[in-house]
Amino acid sequence: MLIVQKNTENFLILKKRINELNSHLLFKKEKKFTKEELKIFMEYHVFAVWDFMSIVKELQHHICPSGYPWAPSKYTKNGIAHLINEITFSEESDKDKNGRFFSHFDLYIMAMKDIDANTENINKFIGKYCGNSNTLSENINGIDIPQESLEFVRSTFDCLSTNKISNIAAIFTYGRETTIPDMFIKILNKIDSNNLSFSNLRLYINRHIEIDSSRHGPLSLKLFEHTCDNNQEIYDEAIEYAIISIDKRIGLWDGVLRKITKLR
Repeated sequence: MLIVQKNTENFLILKKRINELNSHLLFKKEKKFTKEELKIFMEYHVFAVWDFMSIVKELQHHICPSGYPWAPSKYTKNGIAHLINEITFSEESDKDKNGRFFSHFDLYIMAMKDIDANTENINKFIGKYCGNSNTLSENINGIDIPQESLEFVRSTFDCLSTNKISNIAAIFTYGRETTIPDMFIKILNKIDSNNLSFSNLRLYINRHIEIDSSRHGPLSLKLFEHTCDNNQEIYDEAIEYAIISIDKRIGLWDGVLRKITKLR
């Protein structure tokens, strides 16, 4: 367990930022998203859905390396390897009650297609970025990416490029797993529960609310504590990356709100 000072000034800033995120104006009004508003939301948010998998896979790389020869580690003895493999399993190969297998990203793409949202830009982006090792800026020519979505992805990859498991665990824990349930509940409340064309989106959101709030969220806190290795300097740096992650999420919602406001 951590013996370093947790309630630092930056940690208090992080908590404040999370509270700001969870009270964002995008979700304040009781009125449901229209189909056009939901299209905008998803066309921005899909980039965050995609880059989450890079966080998960990078954690898996550090904790459960796939090379050989295999060797036991502290993570194979304390449940962390189990956690990461479990999350990877559910995110990459989930299964619904009808026996369909899908990654959560694929499910999100299906949900976008259900309402005729644009999936071409995210697919082009993935094809270009995953096809070579150039920087993000060199891979967006000819692709219409919202600036706020691009900044969100860039901040994630900046963190991953530090190659420090503590930083990666921080954006995973505080930027995603412990924050998503409250955030997604607010999103779910903005989606018409009677509209069948939104069923895949509701499934995607409900899966994350159920799993993250009851299991993955609490376990991710344990992961973060282990990766900080009782080191105040490591902890402080990681919290700074968590703050950036939350700030970029707020910026993402700001962008969505501005675009939606232009419709009215």
